[in-house]
Amino acid sequence: MGYRSFFVHVDDTDHCEQRLAVAAALCQRYAAGLAGAYLVPTREMTPFTSAMLPAAVVENRMRGSGEAQHRAEARFRAAAVHANLRYISWTAPAGPAIDAAIQHARYSDAVVLGQPVPDETHSPFSSDLMHSVLMGAGRPIIVVPRSGEYPVLGERILIAWKDSRESARAVADALPLLRRARAVTVMAIADNGRADNASNETSISEYLARHGITATIRHEVADDIDAGNLLLSRAADLSIDLMVMGAYSRPRLSELVLGGVTRLMLESMTVPVLMSH
Repeated sequence: MGYRSFFVHVDDTDHCEQRLAVAAALCQRYAAGLAGAYLVPTREMTPFTSAMLPAAVVENRMRGSGEAQHRAEARFRAAAVHANLRYISWTAPAGPAIDAAIQHARYSDAVVLGQPVPDETHSPFSSDLMHSVLMGAGRPIIVVPRSGEYPVLGERILIAWKDSRESARAVADALPLLRRARAVTVMAIADNGRADNASNETSISEYLARHGITATIRHEVADDIDAGNLLLSRAADLSIDLMVMGAYSRPRLSELVLGGVTRLMLESMTVPVLMSH
């Protein structure tokens, strides 16, 4: 079974083009439907605020918001036409944007989001969106880096394997992509030089083989470089175009305080990453 529906976050930023292209290409590959939603930080314009501001200011704000929304919709529809998609839907929901994103994501097979923007000190919207959908939607997320173009996705896949619930979920969620890949590498990293249980890698290899997927197993030890940077380094060495990994195998607060592979990957990713929790 393949994917039948994707959901993509659409906004008025320059980075939107990359994720629209990736989402449309995936829909084209799987003959899937594409749902797009215009989701931006809520701009408060209460009746009190409107009454306090000059009418021209209120009108300019409303006009600017409407024009940005129309531009985003035009981008979405152009990407769909370019990929010859037959089934698309568009919405610009009212109310809290993140709640709407979670709701739409739950009724898709996979979600395409952009890499969070760094240093959103006053409005950490993209980061909140990412973590909320990842933790609350119950669907895999394909995170597209802010820079670069990705005309090929899923030909050479690297699985960041750990014997955990999150990793197992990510591999299962990625099966349609893994079946079509030309090369699949499973990379298991031992922490602080301790050897991992080899049976875990044997088990995941056998699991993939039952789905018709032949994988190469790599064992690595993160001595002088942390696991996240080691994954990024090997992705470059192997010309990987998609990484698959579980997200937040420990509580998110611990990740934020102590660092962690999920956090580093979201900050420094160089290729699209499919994440599941």
